[in-house]
Amino acid sequence: MSQNSHELDQQLDAALVKQAMDLITSARRIALLAHEHPDGDCLGSALGLAHILRALGKSCVPACADPPPSFLTFLPASETVVTDLGAEDFDLVIALDAGELYRFGPLYERHKRFLDQARILNIDHHLGGNGCGQINIVDTSAAATAEILVLFQQQAGLTLPTEAATCLLTGLITDTGSFQYSNTTARTLEVAAELLRHGAIPETIVQPIYHSHSLAEMRFQAAIFEQATTACEGQLIWSWATSETLARTGNTANQDGNGSGLLRDIAGVQIAAFFKNYADSPDITRLSLRSAEPYNAAEICKRLSKGEGGGHARAAGATFHLPLQETMDLVIPALEKELTGHA
Repeated sequence: MSQNSHELDQQLDAALVKQAMDLITSARRIALLAHEHPDGDCLGSALGLAHILRALGKSCVPACADPPPSFLTFLPASETVVTDLGAEDFDLVIALDAGELYRFGPLYERHKRFLDQARILNIDHHLGGNGCGQINIVDTSAAATAEILVLFQQQAGLTLPTEAATCLLTGLITDTGSFQYSNTTARTLEVAAELLRHGAIPETIVQPIYHSHSLAEMRFQAAIFEQATTACEGQLIWSWATSETLARTGNTANQDGNGSGLLRDIAGVQIAAFFKNYADSPDITRLSLRSAEPYNAAEICKRLSKGEGGGHARAAGATFHLPLQETMDLVIPALEKELTGHA
């Protein structure tokens, strides 16, 4: 092992790593949970850790309330992700990339009794959460949960199969915007290098995620721009999507991501908000927020949603139990106040 790899080993609390490994070693069948509306980090982390633990002889079941979106089906063993825990025959649950059980959505709601009393190991990197496990490995300095998992794998002395390296590099690439975001650190790049040494190939990840879009997705993105509205001299921008937007563009709900990221790329924008409200849940509106420094998207989302939000300083989300217009009427003035208060 190189000197750089040895340095990576020392980044996690040794006592927590040992406690986590004690849970894993004694477990027979493990459920690995990815949060609802999955992204590259939560799915990459769940599948990557599953590959690592299967090399230990463990029976692993990756689970998510929603099936993998089409742009992530290239992940090795993505077809093994289930949307229900079935008979709940698990003696350990590893909750990934979220620190609160409600973030696992309908999967948690359907299995609430089981999950509320299950042995849970929580591994996460988000701000604002205390962890939902008996053992919580939370490192908010990590760019992605996948970064923490590589540190964990190395410190615990576990095998890193090529399939796992591909999944975990996906988590790093998506949560850093291909290493463009400010959450990218020297350690993040060192972890990425370790994954490349174990066979991960960036092109096989970047191509399906960033350079292979259906016409329906592109029409959906065009609709987002078409109905975008600005305020605060262009520093604030927002847009929205409804079931009508999906029908008009031919897109699907599991291909509706990164609306706020697209809006944030417009010159002069400091805060970008994207709202989603679909006919199957008309009284639930989801907000995706992107921000520039010094605006903390995670803090804003958590405050406005009264706890049902969070994420990263520059990228976060929240759920509001309100129709679309009522949510926008609540959020937009608050964002305007946020911007004028920092002026």
